[in-house]
Amino acid sequence: METAINLCRAGESVKGTAKKYGLAYATLYRHVKSGVAFPQLGRFRPVLTEDQETELMNYPKDMYAVFFGFTRDAFMSLAFHYAHYNKLQYPESWSKNKKAGEDWLQRFLSRHTNLTLRTPESTSVVRAKGFNRRGVCHFYKNLESAIEKNNIEASRLYNMDETGISTTSNKPPKVLSVKGKRQVGMIASAKRGQLTIVIGCCNAAGSFLLPFLIFARKKMQSRLLDGSPPGTQGTCTPNGWTSIKVFLNWLHFFVEQVRPTADRKVLLLLDNYESHKYYPALEYATKNNVVILSLAPHTTHKMQPMDVAVLLAPAFLKTAVAINAVHGFERPGIWPVNKHAFGDEHFAPAEVLAGTANLNTQAETLHPLERIDLPESVIEASPSTESQDQPLLLTNATLQSDSIINPTQEENSPILESINPLTVSSPDEVESREFPGRFQSQDDVAIKDRPSTTAGFETTKETQSNDVPAVSPKPGTSKTYYSPSVLRPIPQPTKPITTRKRKLQRSSILTSTPVKEKQKQKFEKARKTAMKSLDDVPNKATQNTAKANKKTVKPKISAKKPKKTANENKKQKKI
Repeated sequence: METAINLCRAGESVKGTAKKYGLAYATLYRHVKSGVAFPQLGRFRPVLTEDQETELMNYPKDMYAVFFGFTRDAFMSLAFHYAHYNKLQYPESWSKNKKAGEDWLQRFLSRHTNLTLRTPESTSVVRAKGFNRRGVCHFYKNLESAIEKNNIEASRLYNMDETGISTTSNKPPKVLSVKGKRQVGMIASAKRGQLTIVIGCCNAAGSFLLPFLIFARKKMQSRLLDGSPPGTQGTCTPNGWTSIKVFLNWLHFFVEQVRPTADRKVLLLLDNYESHKYYPALEYATKNNVVILSLAPHTTHKMQPMDVAVLLAPAFLKTAVAINAVHGFERPGIWPVNKHAFGDEHFAPAEVLAGTANLNTQAETLHPLERIDLPESVIEASPSTESQDQPLLLTNATLQSDSIINPTQEENSPILESINPLTVSSPDEVESREFPGRFQSQDDVAIKDRPSTTAGFETTKETQSNDVPAVSPKPGTSKTYYSPSVLRPIPQPTKPITTRKRKLQRSSILTSTPVKEKQKQKFEKARKTAMKSLDDVPNKATQNTAKANKKTVKPKISAKKPKKTANENKKQKKI
């Protein structure tokens, strides 16, 4: 029916189209005249048309793709403002609560089954900004160069990662209880527990090395390894964390297990942690035919195989299976090498935080854009581009419901007078401009000035109160149109004013000569500083001793006269 209506409105005859599709002439004529493809039963009509619902459905997809997804209340608030500013008819409860109703949201989700409520994973701004196209492409360039130069195979491509295992469980297990009881308790340890670091390693062929454990204590005891896989080794540090010496010890353990040769070198991938750049460790790796390649900073959550598919847990023997290791190297495109493993949607959050994304395409927005304060460590110099497509950035802006314009002041509001809303003929044109990547199917025929498929809610005395503005008899056909991106734009980052310059890190081959020379200079400088401080200790001790000797004063011995006795006093008086 909808295709037949489109053909008729495009110029085809109603009679010929009805005969072609086997429809009754009177039925098709009535639907062409009303512009409604499907019969509408009952006196109530939906608030939004199909095109408007499609636009409202697509915008949350763009928002969650850049890690700014909508919550239930935020989406219901957006639906209310969308209907309010586009002069659509909606229930009085929407105007009272400043958001759509729960029943509308449930029906909306039932009509669009591809949308659902999910619990997101917390992603820091540093990680979102760090996973950018430039850093990832630079890593793939180094990876291809190292594999080609050393003729690396899947069995000689390894990844190493550290993870922590706590001795106490944060989440208690489920227990059997009586139905209807409101609270169920369970005895648990009040201590925070001790964290033990596990260093795991596997290759792209699916082989795993034995784990290497780090305990928080001063002396290592063999009984600490009871219950671990045979051949497991361990060490101790005062705080339980890895250090430069621990990494060097693990490299000795790695070389003993893998046994690389000059003809069969090994490529080791690891993160950009500072202890992995320890010069003696890099020198030992070079002498023992181990090539070390660091991942791009803040990208391990998506690119490190041990984080992507291999989860180190107490049940090591169950998780350390070949299929997990193979998938861990395959998904980020490390082996086989696939530099196109990540698409534009993966780099969209970094582009938004860097201010280079072209998602808010309107020239002006209804509300000033929200600002995000970025940490100083993640600020990057990005070229400033001036374009008419950039949104108007104002100050002191919030996206709370209180900042929405009062409906009774909408026509004469100074904010609306300073903003030129989008002028279009229909929602279809807005959708084609706001979302240029979405095209209609070939079976659909574009129709200009298509009438709205809804007539709005039935008007009553209650809905004509002063709190609800007057609406057009044909919602959606007004020349003034506000899209979701105008009502709720994507937040834009702000760069704090600072004169501090930080050297940006990136992926590099740590065992290469230039990188190793820089680490050697740092190592020599640190050693000289340490030796100088040791030489200053005796001199300071001598100076402190001399000062102490000067301060010590010998006590004065006062010669006291002996007291005279009573007889001597009497004799002196007689004389």
